[in-house]
Parts: sequence; C-alpha cells; structure tokens
Amino acid sequence: MYSYPRLRSALQDAGPVITLVLTLGAALWLHLDGSPRGRVFGFAEALPEVVSPIETARVASIEVTVGQEVSAGQVIATLDTSVIDAEISIAKAQKAQVEADLQMELALLEQELEVDRASIERDLAAQREEQRRAVAEARVLDGEISRIKQLVEDRLAVVGDLTKLDLQHATATAIVGEKPRTLSLLNAQLKAAERRRSELRDRGSGMAAKLDADVRVASESIALLEQRRAGYVLRAANAGRVASIDRQPGEVVPAGEPLVQLLSARTGARAVACVPERSALGLQEGDAAELWIRDQLGASIPGSIVAVGPLVSQLPARCWPTPEMPAWGRVVTIALDTPMALVPGQAFDITFGARRGAAAAAPPKPAPAAPPNPAPAAPPRPPAASAQVLMKVPPALAGRSRLEPSGVLARPGESRYLIVSDDTGHERRDEGAPWLFAMSAGGAVEPDPVTVSGVDELSDVEAIAAGDAGEIYLLSSQSYSKKGKRKPERSALLRLRPEGRGFRVDGEIHLAEVLDAAPARAAALGLPGGTRALDIEGLAFRQGALYLGLKAPLDPQGNAMIWRIAAPGALFGDESPALVTAAGGPKRERSEGEARRFEAARVSLWARARVDVELAGRPAPGGISELLFMPDGSLAVTSTPSTEDGDAGALWRVDRPEAGVLAPRLVQRFPGLKPEGLAPSLAAGALMVVFDAGSAAPLFQEFPWGP
Repeated sequence: MYSYPRLRSALQDAGPVITLVLTLGAALWLHLDGSPRGRVFGFAEALPEVVSPIETARVASIEVTVGQEVSAGQVIATLDTSVIDAEISIAKAQKAQVEADLQMELALLEQELEVDRASIERDLAAQREEQRRAVAEARVLDGEISRIKQLVEDRLAVVGDLTKLDLQHATATAIVGEKPRTLSLLNAQLKAAERRRSELRDRGSGMAAKLDADVRVASESIALLEQRRAGYVLRAANAGRVASIDRQPGEVVPAGEPLVQLLSARTGARAVACVPERSALGLQEGDAAELWIRDQLGASIPGSIVAVGPLVSQLPARCWPTPEMPAWGRVVTIALDTPMALVPGQAFDITFGARRGAAAAAPPKPAPAAPPNPAPAAPPRPPAASAQVLMKVPPALAGRSRLEPSGVLARPGESRYLIVSDDTGHERRDEGAPWLFAMSAGGAVEPDPVTVSGVDELSDVEAIAAGDAGEIYLLSSQSYSKKGKRKPERSALLRLRPEGRGFRVDGEIHLAEVLDAAPARAAALGLPGGTRALDIEGLAFRQGALYLGLKAPLDPQGNAMIWRIAAPGALFGDESPALVTAAGGPKRERSEGEARRFEAARVSLWARARVDVELAGRPAPGGISELLFMPDGSLAVTSTPSTEDGDAGALWRVDRPEAGVLAPRLVQRFPGLKPEGLAPSLAAGALMVVFDAGSAAPLFQEFPWGP
C-alpha cells in the first residue's frame, strides 16, 4: 500500500504522459466526430480554367492582372505572331506564283491551239480551192469531149485525141469525188481545235486542272495559317477571376502549358459536401442546405443541392478522418443562394433540410443544435433558402381567367402587388381581356381582375413598370406568335393612368412596327436582320427613362441587350401634341406619327449583359425576362433561355449599372422554373420574384437584397 508521499510522487512523474494521452484522445474525438456542430464536412468548389496556347510561342502581352474579373470571350493574352505572319506572307507569295504560272500556262496552250487552228483553216481553204478547180476543169473537159466526139464522127479528128481528154476528165472527176471527204476530215479537225480551246478556257485541260488545284491548296494553306494566327489571341472561355499568371511577356510557352489560370464563374458559387454513407442515401437534388464557415462565427449561408453523386464511393482524401483511414459516401454539390467570394477549398460545416418545394403542411424539421459559444443572432431575413411559395388563386378567378405571371409591380400605398399575365381569360371566353391582377403581400390573389379601359385586348403582355408621375407602363413582347403572326396587340407599349379601381390607356405606340418601317433604326438598336427574332420581356423605369430588356435576339457575342428610352413622354406625344394621331386615323398617318415620336424619344442601345442559364444541366444562352432598378442603386435581372425550349432561369445582380457592357453576378439559378417578374418586396430590404408556371399554380419567392 502506497503512502501519500509516494503516491503524489508517482502522479507527478506520470502527469505529462496522462496529459498527452488525454489531449490526443480529445483531438481524435473531435476529428472523427466532425465539426464542433457535428455536421457534414464540405469545402468550396474550385472550377479552374487554364488558358494555354495550342502551339509553342512567345508571349507578346498579358491583358489581365491577378484577381481581375473577366467575362467570357475577353482577351487574356496575345502571343508573338511574327513567325506565323512570315509563314502567311510566304504562303501568299507562293499562291501568287502558282496563279501566275497558271495564267502563263493557259496563255501558252491557247497560243498553240490558235496556231493549230489557223493551220487547219489554211489547209481547209486550199482543199476547197482544189475542189472548185477540179469541178471547173471537169465541166470544161465535158464540153471538150463532146466536141472531139463530134469531130471524130465527122472524121475530122482521131480517137487518140478523145482518149487523152477522157483520161484528164477521169482525173478531175476523181479529185471532185474525193475532196468532200478531205474537207469533212479538216472540218472535224477544226471543230476539235475549237473544242480544245473552249475546254482550256474552262480550265478543263490536265495541266490547267493541276495548276488550279495547286492554287486551291495554297488558299487552304493560307486559311489554315490565319486560323492558327487567330489562336495566338487567347480568350477566356467563361467568366471568372484571374487566379495566377504563370508566364510573362517575352517568355516562350510550350504548347498546352498554363499561361494564365482562371477560377471560372460559369456555375456560380458552389460547395462540395462529403456525406458519409450512413447519411447519404436520403439526399436528393433540391434539398435545402445550410453552410457555416469553419472556425468562424456568424449566420449560416443558405444553399440547395444541385447534384448528388450517383454512387457510394471513396470520398476525396481531404474528407478522410485520417490520411490512413479512407472514408466512403457520396459527393454532394451545393449551389449557394447568394453568390459570395469564396476561396477555393475553403472549409464548411453543412447540414441538410427538407426538399425545396415541399408542401407547406409538411412538419418542420427541428433546428440544428446550437454550436458552443454561439455568435450573436443575425438580423431576420426573408426565407431565401425556403421553397417558392404558391400563389393563392381563388376558384372564382381561376374560372374566369388564366394567371401566368409575366410581370409584377409593387404598390406600397395599396399594400398589394399588380401582376400582368401572358394570357388572360380562357379560350373562346374573355381571351385577351384587358385585365391586371392584384395580390396581397402574403400571396393571396384578389378574385376580381383589375380592368384596363381604352383598349380592347391585351396580348402577350410581358412587363409592367411604374413611372415617377403616377403612370404605369405595360409592354407586350413584340414577338411573333407560334403561328407566325404578330397582330398589333403583340407590339404595343401602353401608358396607363389610374381611373377608379382600375386604369385607362392614355398613350400607345407599336415599337416593332416602327422599327420595321426603318431598318437603319432597327440596326442601330442591335437588330441588323430586322424584328423577326425580336422578343422583349424586361421593362424598368429609372430617373425619368424607360429601359427595355431583350430576351431575343442576343448580340454576336451572346450578350442580352438593354434599350433606353430617354424621353418616354415624347414617345407618347406629350412634348409635341401635334404629333399625336387620332385613334382611327389613316394607318399611314399613324405610322408616320409614331416614327416621329420614336425619334423624339431618343431610343438607344444602352447596355449588354451575359446572363446564360443552365438548361438540363448544360449552359444555354440566356435572354432577359425582367429587369428592375432597386432602391439601393443596383440592377436586378432575371433570365430564361433566349431561344431554346425548356424551363430554366436565373437571378442576377449588377451593383453599379452603367451604359456599356455590364458584369452581372449570379444570385441564384432556378432549375425547371421561369422567373418572369421582379418588384421591390413590400417587406423592407427584400426582392420579390414571380414565376410563370404555365397551367400549374403560379409561384413567388422573396430574396434579401441590400447594398
């Protein structure tokens, strides 16, 4: 039995060892158990894009700097083209030489053929002359023979004289009989010579064909060299940020070696979660996710699952509890609802919630356990991470009209929203009725439509915006219908004024018709091919000007275009009343009046923006479905596929919108949904988005939006 002093001495000796064992055990427990919050480990996804030459060349210039944001197609670097320029010059000289040889060869051949033809013509003329002489001699001999015969009968001449004449006559007759054959052969030779000369002029000879082929080979060689030279200008395939510059001007870069490396922004902000096998089987695309930055306090970052690994397989080495202990599970890709600057590889703790779009009646999941030493509660925010919310359409309204939201306007003074619909009424009953629809802040749609007087029909209305003097603007798409028709109602831009519970039209212009009448004006607005492909779905008002966002066409670089109407009042005749044409006046007079008003309104191509979407998991060119200038000065833009069929959309933000090429940042993608309308939410600091769901119940969603 130990005495107290001996026991204390033993504990003092073993103390460091015990402390070390406890520390290592605690560290191992924390590592195996995951984060302090006990959630799944994940990290920011890196989407590197290496910009490299396709052949060895010397760097001429670097056009970007580290950390710079670049857009798709932007020039990143240029390579020295002096060598290939020399090759192109040599190839062009060789082509010119071959062309000269061809012309010389053709000239020589034609000269030879001309000599042959002249020789045959001389022979033919000589033979014809001999034929005529023989014919004449035969005729003379015929007469002489007749005369000698008479003299022989009269015994005035001897038979010998007649025999000599018969011999001469036989010779002449033989010549006359043979000459047609000789002439025929010479004529055939002449035609052959003419044919050879014609074939030569048509480059049908073997030598000419060979030289012509040499010219084509030289042309193709030049085209190939020029194509290679175009590759000496290196461009970004996708928008992103410059991560590193690996070569400097003057250095030689081998083919395929990195020159500049980008972090691509083509899929927005994403994270990868390593979900253990025991937890991975119940996850699906669309499930909500919450992310916390490791080793930092603060509110969670909302996101949603966009891809789930198809197999339970070995996870990336970074997700293993220890380097020697492989882990198995599924890799899950998460898109962040709000893009943010992430360092590739940045670590997160992640939890998963219910699928987005689940029924509202589903019981809520318990909140995750609070981490130790929690940070102060973040200020409340709209439920951006939750599902889109169904609008509550009363049966009475559904029986009267379709509701396919294509635009929304906030009316804070009335505590409601106004919604425009692609189509109103039902087929064969109130179709195209001039109606708007009112919705409460909670999504309840009023049973009675809001009427618009002064117009018989609204067709394919895509946008609504409010001016600064109480007026409201409605814009139809300007597009052709699926039947290939565009009636006037589809090309209207209307101005409304309040009247009772509804509105009345006090201004109207037909944009597509004005542009069709002036192709040069259309070309200046980015429509060199006219308005056949025109489709406008975005409309916004800022500082006295209207802005129109085009869904189609896109510019040659794939950018959506935005027009600016500097003086909307002039567009509707306010500044020059004499330009207003009375309703029902001659069509030509109305057209001329609209053209003058269009010029007075100063319509211009204001800006361009790349707003592509993801359709069925692949990038697709996007066009503007709505745009809105927010109170904080930013520009919100929604996009849908420009011309391709399919439901997909995205929400974008431009912090400082100015004329020129905009650089929108992705806020969120909407797989399988069509965002069609934007408005400042009736809730402070938020953005309202409405979705066109076709024949299904329409949806809306709110997003936090601040400076």
